[in-house]
Amino acid sequence: MNTQSEKRKRYPRFRTHLFAVLAGFIAVALILLWIFQIGLLGPMYESIKMWELKKVSRILSENLGDADFRAMSDRLSQHTDICISVYKIVGQYAEGCAASHIRDSCFIHNVTSEVMLNRLYAGALESDFYTERMKDSFLFSGESEADVPENIVVSTLAQDSAGQNYLILLNAEIEPVGTTADTLRVQLGIITVLLLILAAAAAGFFSLRMSRSITQMSAEANKLALGNYDVHFDGGGTRETAELGEALNYAARELSALDSMQKDLLANISHDLRTPLTMISGYSEIMRDIPGEMTPENIQIIIDETHRLSALVNDILDLSKLQNGSQTLNCAVISMTATVRTTLERYSKLRTHDGYQIEFLCDREAFIYADTSKILQVVYNLVNNAINYTGEDKKVTIRQICRDGVCRIEVIDTGEGIPPEQLSLIWDRYYKIKNYYKRAVTGSGLGLSIVKNILLLHGAKFGVQSEVGRGSTFWFELPEVNPSADEKEIV
Repeated sequence: MNTQSEKRKRYPRFRTHLFAVLAGFIAVALILLWIFQIGLLGPMYESIKMWELKKVSRILSENLGDADFRAMSDRLSQHTDICISVYKIVGQYAEGCAASHIRDSCFIHNVTSEVMLNRLYAGALESDFYTERMKDSFLFSGESEADVPENIVVSTLAQDSAGQNYLILLNAEIEPVGTTADTLRVQLGIITVLLLILAAAAAGFFSLRMSRSITQMSAEANKLALGNYDVHFDGGGTRETAELGEALNYAARELSALDSMQKDLLANISHDLRTPLTMISGYSEIMRDIPGEMTPENIQIIIDETHRLSALVNDILDLSKLQNGSQTLNCAVISMTATVRTTLERYSKLRTHDGYQIEFLCDREAFIYADTSKILQVVYNLVNNAINYTGEDKKVTIRQICRDGVCRIEVIDTGEGIPPEQLSLIWDRYYKIKNYYKRAVTGSGLGLSIVKNILLLHGAKFGVQSEVGRGSTFWFELPEVNPSADEKEIV
């Protein structure tokens, strides 16, 4: 017990675990925000500007020579916040043909020397997308170098549809992001603290809500482990815990029923063992102590009770093997009809001395693929059950029906019948239809449970039809086969 307690202490509480998960998620989200909004803010901002410059350059190159080129250039400049200058190359000279100026700090409009133009033109000859980065501090007097915007100047050559060459100059201003990054850094710091506080509050709220139902179910489970089946598991307000509670409530009901059945089983087996042992002991003492009681009749009673005791022990062992899966089948093509007839030969004494009427109805011989000894046991136990519960007329009917490739065996009694609500329970071990105990005329009382497990091994269909006051019909079905002469195994 101490070991289990120490083992539990090694595990974190649900609240701690939930907080760790939420804090980890928040940490990952914040790390990503810091990386993208602080660390990569400048590079991403510049990458976007370069992408816009290339896009504007491509649009201008495709529309050179159009009648509304100037208007289109103005609209494009206003939309992208990029200054545009376009020069027509005529021999050794460059003539301005379009200019879209949107800011005073535009480099290509403030610096117009031929040296600069020649340098940009030479760069465009060497590279399809020539780029220079420049700063003009004189345009921003009184400001520090770090606060002066940086200009990205792009030059590229293009031709219109008539083959005329043009020099396209573009200017985009890159604002310093240092101040913005500082602002974002402060905001993210505040957000980090707030999110951690919210994570702690959420972990406390949800863990309290969920752990309450889990703690209650744990306490009820401990009661269940001690054999108290009067428990109820409340799943709380979440679907998963509610489903767990329902499953545990169902398990508690089933364990309660199983415990009751186990107690009945022990009581009934004890009764069945005690009765033959008492008779064996009693008759043995009579024959020992009373002269003249050593008679064949008394000895036969001892033999009969010994057989009954042996049959009970064998049935218990058979049922145990069937239920634990250690029993295997040795199947062959057998005559179902001959199997029933062989079984009924065992009841000649009941017919002769006790007046039982056992009738077998069939129209032809039917063959199935099954284990001979197991099917014999099925028929024998069903007939035993019918004999034990048949009516005052002591009539039992076995009927064979073959139809649509299926062989159906029905065992019919004329007893009191079974209430509908108990039909699904009669296959359980030692289940009694009535509350009082009735000693079987023949068999051990485990027959129907053995029948069920054997038929399940064969994959057979089986069931019972009953009406209170009019008897019961137990049946099972197996596929019919058409064997060749050398395949037939007549029981």
